[in-house]
Amino acid sequence: MSPAETIVVHKGHGLPYSKGLMARAISATGLSPGRSFELARVIEDRLDGGSIRTAELHALAEEVLRAEQDETTARRYASWRRLDQLERPLVVLLGGTTGVGKSTIASMLAARLGVNRVIATDVIRQVLRAFFTHEAMPTVHYSAFEAGGIAGYRDQAERVNTGITAIVDRAANEAKPVVVEGVHVVPGGVHPRTRERCVLVEALIVVEDQDLHRGHFSHRRGTRPAERYIANFEDIRRLQDHLWERARSEGVVVVDNENVDDALARLMQLVLDAVQEVQ
Repeated sequence: MSPAETIVVHKGHGLPYSKGLMARAISATGLSPGRSFELARVIEDRLDGGSIRTAELHALAEEVLRAEQDETTARRYASWRRLDQLERPLVVLLGGTTGVGKSTIASMLAARLGVNRVIATDVIRQVLRAFFTHEAMPTVHYSAFEAGGIAGYRDQAERVNTGITAIVDRAANEAKPVVVEGVHVVPGGVHPRTRERCVLVEALIVVEDQDLHRGHFSHRRGTRPAERYIANFEDIRRLQDHLWERARSEGVVVVDNENVDDALARLMQLVLDAVQEVQ
């Protein structure tokens, strides 16, 4: 016999308990989808029909996570629930060279966090290209790996960083979370005064395996031919090495995107741990 259906009540409205929705919430802690669904089923087994308020359901979920998984997972679940109650907005900065999967991971991370704004730094570069001629600002008219070596990249990143700072400042002023991703996100490049106005999470996305990294370009969509990236692959790898060294010196976490699910889980852990520290 199937267990009696339990109605979850929120602000006077009720819906049946959903293992799928609960598993999705639990997976935000960094657990695998399979394990999250197992725990959602354990929670269902603890329900006895009737109705339960959302606050009571969350308390039960934390209790189950603490008993069946560990204290860290329970704390991360609690942090995930409080993301929209932060006094300072969450700002996630994801850097990395071309072809490491920044855009994909940024979109997936934002969806997990419930963040509506994802901004690519290359959009800022495109705006600068529209307003400044090649003679006035030459480096912004090239892709980062074609801007003239590491020196050219640094110049381009410094100019784009003005726009990144403006985006973070606006997020702080409006108290709205944002995810910013792009090659111009230099590890440790945010001014301390700006950091104080938000809950800042920084990470550098890399692909350590050269063959895996090279293979990413053959799966790119759109009009950009893979041959262009393959021809400049060594420059792209040198730029990754530069950013990796910068991350080490600045104490910024490096996430190897060998597997997108594992990389996403690691980033979720970073975000939730940062949220926990400010609560």
